[in-house]
Amino acid sequence: MPAERRRYTRLTTDQNVQCAIPGMDVVHVVGLGSGGSGMRVITNRELPDEEFDVELDLNDGHPSLQLKGKAVWHESWDFEFFNRHAAGVALTGLSGEASARIDALIQNPPADSEPSPHLP
Repeated sequence: MPAERRRYTRLTTDQNVQCAIPGMDVVHVVGLGSGGSGMRVITNRELPDEEFDVELDLNDGHPSLQLKGKAVWHESWDFEFFNRHAAGVALTGLSGEASARIDALIQNPPADSEPSPHLP
């Protein structure tokens, strides 16, 4: 088994974390790194190579986070009737408060959260 390369704790999430990226119709967050280090998403299109805007709603009763992201790796799946793209996204533009909100979610995920009905 390969050694773990991840430097940060990550929440594998169906915790109703919502993400919007301009130009993407489907963005499903499947992992969120501690302190806002990054996230793993599944989208309907490949993410751009350049930095892009990210709106991240942690569903924690506070306003959405307005961040910047950059894809650091890509994976594509081509099915007969649709395509999906997975990507690792490094996040920037987080305040200390935003990082603390992400860490609070990772450390204490809601027990009663329902998986997103919009799985790609």
